[in-house]
Amino acid sequence: MDATMAAVVTGAFGLLMFLIERGRRENVRDHGYVKEKLADLKADIKDIDADIAVVEHKLDAHLNDPRSHGGKKK
Repeated sequence: MDATMAAVVTGAFGLLMFLIERGRRENVRDHGYVKEKLADLKADIKDIDADIAVVEHKLDAHLNDPRSHGGKKK
């Protein structure tokens, strides 16, 4: 009976360790995926910021002198 109980306890802890290790590996994999997506998002935001700066510059120039950019002055 003692040997059976020892085998059950050992098996239970073995299963628990297996599940913990599996969860750890999935976490590491998921972390890498999220890190990659965040890096892509950062690059996209940087491109958008650059585009906004160009549009902002054009709007400022137009507001300061509408005739210099093909607009009609009232």
